[in-house]
Amino acid sequence: MKKIIFSLFIALGSVSAAQAADADAGKEKAAACSACHGPTGVSASPMFPNLAGQNDAYVIKQLKDFKSGARSDAMMAPMAANLSEEDMADLAAYFASLPNAIEQAAASASSGTSSDSAPASAPAAGNVEIISSTPAAALYAGDVAAGKAKSATCATCHGADGNSLVAMYPSLAGQSANYIAKQLADFKSGNRKDPVMAGMAAALSQEDMNDLAAFFAVQTAKAGTGETNEAGHKLYFGGDAEKGVSACVACHGVGGKGMKQAGFPSVSGQSKDYLVKQLASFRDGSRANDNSGIMRNIAIKLSDAEIEAVAQYITSLK
Repeated sequence: MKKIIFSLFIALGSVSAAQAADADAGKEKAAACSACHGPTGVSASPMFPNLAGQNDAYVIKQLKDFKSGARSDAMMAPMAANLSEEDMADLAAYFASLPNAIEQAAASASSGTSSDSAPASAPAAGNVEIISSTPAAALYAGDVAAGKAKSATCATCHGADGNSLVAMYPSLAGQSANYIAKQLADFKSGNRKDPVMAGMAAALSQEDMNDLAAFFAVQTAKAGTGETNEAGHKLYFGGDAEKGVSACVACHGVGGKGMKQAGFPSVSGQSKDYLVKQLASFRDGSRANDNSGIMRNIAIKLSDAEIEAVAQYITSLK
């Protein structure tokens, strides 16, 4: 009887938290969820569950379990690690408010549209004439041709085509547009600190950021040329369960290309020096503009040798 009463108490507590949640705030916080669970909570992949229309108390419980380790998943562990109870409740309220997959499909059928429609053909990377055409408007907020003109001041550090020749500066070619735009906004606001980039971003408008992001996003990234590293390979693909270090592949992908919709950056093609510096900065907190503290939560558990090893391995990704 006591167990039943306790269970009811816990359940009622979850319901109360869900009722006090803010679905609008949850919508903003759900941006990082869209790559796997879909922008409307309906996943395009059978690997990931639909969250649209899901019971809010259930979503809250699963997020809590991912955070505590009671439910194990290499991708969800870092996503949930720094979520507060308020964050979980807001996310749950947002997804619970969405029509479920069947309802969305029915609405789509009745309106004669497809929920997973996309431009007929993806524009070729690096080709400004094609990319700046009409279909690109569905993919990039900015104007590629305008971004090319505005990128002249970026070339010294990042290369004319976004492939940096200087080890201390990142390559931007092929990086997702939303990630680049966010970094520029963070440099401007001070959320990401760098004396050089702060000055470069200070006068940029949102339009400028979007244009630059669109231009670099469609450039062709050069493949990594570094030597592989066995210890780094193990960390990248398997993490370290004993230390609570999640595998890099969960967010950055097998080839290091990242997840554009979720804002997880491409790491392939970067220099070892740059990668080591960013991991060390996440570890000591001098860089703190990662979504939900995901990178800080991982990097703080890495030793200098582990950072060197995984950075070396990443330089070998093609």
